Amino acid sequence: MKHLFALATVLAVAGLGVGVGCGGEGQLSRNEFSDRLQSIDRQGGEKWGRLAERAKDLKPDEPFPTAVEQPMRELVEFQLETARELAELNPPNGSEDEVAMLITAIHERTGVFGEALEVGHFTRQQFDQITHSGNAIDEAFQRLRDGGFLPMVDEHEDE
Repeated sequence: MKHLFALATVLAVAGLGVGVGCGGEGQLSRNEFSDRLQSIDRQGGEKWGRLAERAKDLKPDEPFPTAVEQPMRELVEFQLETARELAELNPPNGSEDEVAMLITAIHERTGVFGEALEVGHFTRQQFDQITHSGNAIDEAFQRLRDGGFLPMVDEHEDE
């Protein structure tokens, strides 16, 4: 597990020092970019939902039940891959700041999960960090929607 946290830390540092869009492919069209982001959002939402459902009653410093560890590991792996993919994208002009914000927030949350997995529980501070980074992820996606890079979400579609 220490290796996973070390990898997350290295990726976070590398992600902060490397500009978005340094990947080898040409600049993505708005539609290609939107499709990739929607896929990331959908997959991440599913993984986050599974973890949140199983961890909903966790309290600070309470050991993780086995049912929480596996979906958390899956989310960490997904977030590492997502951050790597986002860093390699060559997004359309005007979306770079939001993509950088998204990468930073994903790295922050991945690091917190990695630390917690190492010791087998969350601290109160880690709960707060996860909430903060989750809010930053939501804000980045909303800014991308506001900029026309993603479709707007109908907040009543689940009702």
